[in-house]
Amino acid sequence: MVSFTGGMGAQIISAAIYFAKRQAGELVYADLSYFDAPESVATVGKPGDCSHWAWQLAPFGLTPESFEVAPQSALAQANMLHDGPRKMELGLQALAQSMVQQRFTLDDGVEDMLPASFSGGYLCIHIRRGDYVNVASHLVQDGDFVRIAGQFSGLTSHVVVLSDSPISSALRASISMHYQESVFLDNTDAFTAHRIMRNARILVCSNSQFSLIAAALNSKALVIIPKKWFEGDDSQIENSLNSKCDFQIFLQ
Repeated sequence: MVSFTGGMGAQIISAAIYFAKRQAGELVYADLSYFDAPESVATVGKPGDCSHWAWQLAPFGLTPESFEVAPQSALAQANMLHDGPRKMELGLQALAQSMVQQRFTLDDGVEDMLPASFSGGYLCIHIRRGDYVNVASHLVQDGDFVRIAGQFSGLTSHVVVLSDSPISSALRASISMHYQESVFLDNTDAFTAHRIMRNARILVCSNSQFSLIAAALNSKALVIIPKKWFEGDDSQIENSLNSKCDFQIFLQ
């Protein structure tokens, strides 16, 4: 039984595993009990406080009814797949399958979200902040994103920066100086952000499931992910992430 929790990225991972196991002929159910509680947004800066998200897969034509839940008689024998290293590993394997990818197809480009000049290709940087700062064991610093932005400016003259917290004027200035056109979005919905990342030619991810899953579904992008994602025991999750990478970025 696959547990569904968290926001769009986490929900896509759970759904991908569910569909892959069904395709393989395995008996699998979805645990949707997370959605019994109402949506709530955490207070940024309050340690341990984490948002509780509503269902976010509707833009892909998926509803809770798209997934079979276990009958009461099967609950006692069910093996639950909770969030953790194994779930991340299975999720990435599932998202590599074309059948699973088709479940999350995007029909729209970015014409309705970005200037027409961005249609020729752009760098997208996702900076994960928001309630993540309350629970994260590690955060990629703004300066790291600025350095990467500078090193890739010779490949494109357009950049989009996404964040779930206000983007400071200093960070805007530091990134904009390298590009002909810059767009900063720090108050957009999850699906719009997902679409922008899915259409990027170069995608710089945060240590976030949200941008990682967008990267896994963007086969045309040059994807840059952090080398370090977690501190402490959670660092073992990095094993499945690093196994997907053949190169590292040399930052000067």
